This record gives sequence, C-alpha cells and structure tokens, in this order.
Amino acid sequence: MMIKMNKNLILVQNKSIISKIKEVDKATFLFPLEGYSVGYPVTFKLDEIDEFGCYILVNRVLDEKGILGLKELFRNFPKNIKGIVFEDLGVIDLVKDLDITKILWQNHLNNSYLTVNGFLKYVDSVMVSTDITEEEIKLIISKADKPLTLYVFGYVPVMYSRRHLVSNFNLNYNENVKNPNTITEEVLKESFKIFENEYGTQLFSSTLFDGRVLKKYDALYYFINTVFVSDEDVLNLITNKELTVPSNDGFLNKKTIYKLKDGEN
Repeated sequence: MMIKMNKNLILVQNKSIISKIKEVDKATFLFPLEGYSVGYPVTFKLDEIDEFGCYILVNRVLDEKGILGLKELFRNFPKNIKGIVFEDLGVIDLVKDLDITKILWQNHLNNSYLTVNGFLKYVDSVMVSTDITEEEIKLIISKADKPLTLYVFGYVPVMYSRRHLVSNFNLNYNENVKNPNTITEEVLKESFKIFENEYGTQLFSSTLFDGRVLKKYDALYYFINTVFVSDEDVLNLITNKELTVPSNDGFLNKKTIYKLKDGEN
C-alpha cells in the first residue's frame, strides 16, 4: 500500500495502533509523558518511548518540584525524540538548549497573531486555539512568523484543574462516578468527558471535533488527538472514511463573542 506523505501529529493512547497507522500514513507520533501529563489514561515513561522522530507531551501546570523533576529527567534527553509539546511556560527555559522542536500548546490563550508571534520568539511553533473561527485562524496563519500547529481532530480540552474533581465529588456526595466518565452540567445540560489522575482533572468536549477543513492551510503539523477515540475511527479519519460516532466543527463557523441585546445583563 502506498504511504501518503503529510504532516499529521498523532497522540498515542496505545502502541498497537502505531503499526496500523504506518500502513496508511507517514505520521509523527506524540506520547504523553508519565508524571507530566493530565487528561490521558495512557502515559509513557521517557525510557519506554522507542519511536524514532517522535514528540513527547508535557501538559501539566508545574510547581517547583515538577520543574526540578523534569529538569533532572531531561539531563539525558533521548536522541530518538524529535520534539516536545508543552503548556507550562517554565518548560521553555528547561529545553532552550536542547536541539529539539518546541511547540507551545495553551488551548484557550493563543487567539491572536500578536500573542502567537510573541511566543514564537521562544518556541518553534504554537498550537492555535480551538476557540476561534476558521477566518480568525486563517488570519493568524497569514501573519505568523513561523509555521503553526493546527488542531484538526479529536475531543477538545475544555478545562484543566490541578484539583481532583472526580474524587472530591464522590467524597462529598457519596457517589461513585467512574474515571474516565461523561458528566452533564445542570445549567446548559452540556456533557463533558472527564478524566482524573494524581496531578489533576481534565474535561473534554463530549462530541468529536472534526476540523480537517483546516488542512487546506499550510502548517508545521496537523494535530490529531486520539484520547477516547477508537482505533477504527482514528484509521477512518486518516483514510478519509466515515466516522462511527457523531462529530462537529466546533467554533470554526461559530463566533464565541456575543453582543447582549438591550436590557440584558
């Protein structure tokens, strides 16, 4: 089978799918780093990541102990790892002297080309927020000083807390909410996928975001988040087949800024 050349950056939640993906796609793989990732049921120790040319994900908000632990872990940085995707700005200083590609991912913050270009002075790429429209993303791409990374598929991170929200809920309400699970908030009746580990809790959208339309724009990578996605649908996505579960285009065609009508407050 012919392997297609592209720029897919695929988050790994099980190693068994890697060989399946390689049969149809020459992708780059992203591994959540054990002890430094929140929201992902499967994480990987640095020394068990053996994929050549891959990336690691560090999305914890780090305290001093976390920064020092990561600094020690990176003293002998594996040569097979090509880069890092991270959220905490403290990581910039830790990796500044490493010859790797550095991608900043702060999902709700990188909403303008001014912010993006400010960070691009220190990193190689920025993951553009999923909270903005396609037109806004197009503008940011056109004015960015370096190639950007675009979130094109997956359940979208909605909220991250360092608190243990699932455990605290079960304790206070004598409930037995499983982890991971889907919860529904009571005001707007919106549902969210939720996962907690010892470093905090992450909430994801309950419907898959399908932003493959963004692939018409040039980028460093097109990010595919496979958390809670079946192997079948990961492969369906890559081979442009129909998904087995519902999806939507998020905010690509829906602005998140609204003007109140007269009399509303």
